[in-house]
Amino acid sequence: MSHDFKYSFKAADRAELSLVVYNAGFQKCPPAYGWGPGVRDHCLLHYVVSGRGRYEAEGRTFVLGPGDAFLAWPDTPIYYRADEEDPWEYYWVGFSGPSAPLLLAQTPFSRKAPVLHIAAGERLRQALLDIYKARGGDYPSAVRMAGYLQAMLGLLMESTPKRGREALWDYARQGAAFLQQNYSRAVSVEDAARQAGISRSYLYRAFQSAFGCSPSTYLTRFRIQRAAQLLRHSTLSIGAVATSVGFEDPFYFSRAFRREMGETPTHYRQKAP
Repeated sequence: MSHDFKYSFKAADRAELSLVVYNAGFQKCPPAYGWGPGVRDHCLLHYVVSGRGRYEAEGRTFVLGPGDAFLAWPDTPIYYRADEEDPWEYYWVGFSGPSAPLLLAQTPFSRKAPVLHIAAGERLRQALLDIYKARGGDYPSAVRMAGYLQAMLGLLMESTPKRGREALWDYARQGAAFLQQNYSRAVSVEDAARQAGISRSYLYRAFQSAFGCSPSTYLTRFRIQRAAQLLRHSTLSIGAVATSVGFEDPFYFSRAFRREMGETPTHYRQKAP
């Protein structure tokens, strides 16, 4: 008799928040149950509470057991599969948003270390369960899930080990915080580097290490996310939205928005509920 089960939630409408939960749940997998190869458009964290399984990403294979967790990065080919004899049970959360890279950079996870053994495993399991329990399709539920997600990431930060590249990540966090605080004005990468007390080239290295993109790309993406919020929740004109998030040229804003979101600002607003 099978004892497999699956409880999952998937957000039908992704709220425009700085940190947003896309999906969450927990599952006792049947033997050899897997997903992929494929890519996700968001970050995906799995925590294994029992059983075993395999995770593959960027040419590497990891065998996981109880107490282990893996993080899948957006747009990165992955594959994971439960063991045939002792299939795993795991809890998971999928999430994204402008604040996600900044927060993840302060946890032990990185592209070089996508799999970790979590010492505070039961606390992490409970934190993931709290996210699932807060599920709902309305905006208040999205805010509550984001709050529990942030608490879970804070739990991971508590166990962050000291690393040789810690200084690099600190500079990236300082630069990202400055850009987030000043995105609405004509701020530059040089301004962020000056604020962090480092050169533009060193800030570029720090951002590539922490976020996988340049400071200018990070700033553009953050501005576009803020613009999407205004398009959905305000009556400002397209030009006013562009100005509000730091774009001086509304035509350049429209091109940047379409490149990032896959549609024009006008079409995006028309689709908004």
